Amino acid sequence: MEKGADWIDFQPHKQDLTKVLGDLEADIMKSIWELQSGNVKQIHEHLNKERKAAITTVATVLDRLYGKGLVERELVKEKGIRYEYKPAMTRIQFETTVVRNIFKGLFESFGESAINYLIENTGIQDQETIEELKRNIEKLKEEAE
Repeated sequence: MEKGADWIDFQPHKQDLTKVLGDLEADIMKSIWELQSGNVKQIHEHLNKERKAAITTVATVLDRLYGKGLVERELVKEKGIRYEYKPAMTRIQFETTVVRNIFKGLFESFGESAINYLIENTGIQDQETIEELKRNIEKLKEEAE
């Protein structure tokens, strides 16, 4: 499902999905999640309700999203030949993948500082819950290594 998640390029200053995807990629992913499946023409029509883009550009971006493992496609050979696209993961799975990989990167680069920040800024007062959080963070840290 993740295909290594090498498509994640976190840019914290951007908004919503554009923190990890290009603007058009993010809008096309939103369209695909709403439609659940569609060919280039259907996705283009849905996208153009919110923003304008050439159909060839949408086809190119869909191919790029396929390469990143974010959409799946199936060749359909009825009434011509075309690809039918669908999301490779739900929006929740996408967000979980992004969060997991960002935390792994933080733990790899900043280890103890990242862990301390998370613990100190959760607002949790219960010591047992804090200890459980620490254990879970340590597990994530070990996965990153």
